[in-house]
Amino acid sequence: MKQRRHWYTPKQIKFLDANTEGRHIEDITARFNRRFRLSLSCISIKSAMKRYGLKSGYKYNGGWNKKYFENHIKFLRKIVPGKHHSEAVKLFNERFNFSCTITQFKSLCKRFDIQTGFTGHFQKGHIPFNKGKKGVRYTGSEVSWFKKGHIPLNYKPVGSERINVDGYAEVKIADPNKWKSKHSVIWEEVHGKIPKGHIVIFLDGNKLNFELDNLAIVSRSVHVVMCRSNLYTTDKETTRTNIVLAMMKTKISSLKEKTFARIKNKKMVFLNSGGCKVYVIKDKEMYIPVRETKTGKLVRLCVERLNARTSRRIAQRDLFEYAQQRGWQRI
Repeated sequence: MKQRRHWYTPKQIKFLDANTEGRHIEDITARFNRRFRLSLSCISIKSAMKRYGLKSGYKYNGGWNKKYFENHIKFLRKIVPGKHHSEAVKLFNERFNFSCTITQFKSLCKRFDIQTGFTGHFQKGHIPFNKGKKGVRYTGSEVSWFKKGHIPLNYKPVGSERINVDGYAEVKIADPNKWKSKHSVIWEEVHGKIPKGHIVIFLDGNKLNFELDNLAIVSRSVHVVMCRSNLYTTDKETTRTNIVLAMMKTKISSLKEKTFARIKNKKMVFLNSGGCKVYVIKDKEMYIPVRETKTGKLVRLCVERLNARTSRRIAQRDLFEYAQQRGWQRI
């Protein structure tokens, strides 16, 4: 039940003002309750002092009452070294009639830097309790042991087939659990090992049609172009033609990268058909192509495909490709 708020009289406030200086809140609360025959809590008194601007000035120095704890600490320094905390706390409680828990006891020892001397590590020469024993054996447990040569119920012999979650057929090629795509196995039986960076595909898109004329090998880069451009079809001949187109796109892209790689770190300046210089500059964290007029003024090129870029490399690549198409001379 929530405690009802106490309304302080001027006499009570005057008493608090006269008896708070230099005292702890518990001492103030006890004096106040004895004087006015009340049972207020420390929180209530503390709230009242804050409300009326009263300060005790009492500061806790963080230390223990040495007069009271001197014999306790002396006893701890004598019994704790060489004993575990569980043993020492029993002796401590029996000696002084306390009910200290292990957590409180550890905190007490840590505060006064009293150590047991145990590191928690196995010492050199320690002999394990299970030395020379092989596992744990209980009487009658031999009935449930696996016998030598036991074959699990879900064992599949080499050559078994299954369909994985992606719909591809797989063949078990070795124990204990090594599987490989069936279309890759069929391809390798005829044409040899699949080169690194290449995969075998189905020309008609049917993952269960393993005829040799329905299988083809492509590089992973070509496969990426085929997927992005949606070039896989259900017709074998159309897919073969699209593979050639994807290979051409990949080759052209690699040639552009190689050509541009030699000049990507250099400033490219071109002369357009009017004899003006054209190059890339930085403007407000963006890179744009500009034309330098004969008077030295910079004018942005109003070309639809030459957009502002956040990277100088991409902006110079766009300008390089555009200049090649226009036949501009690089200087």
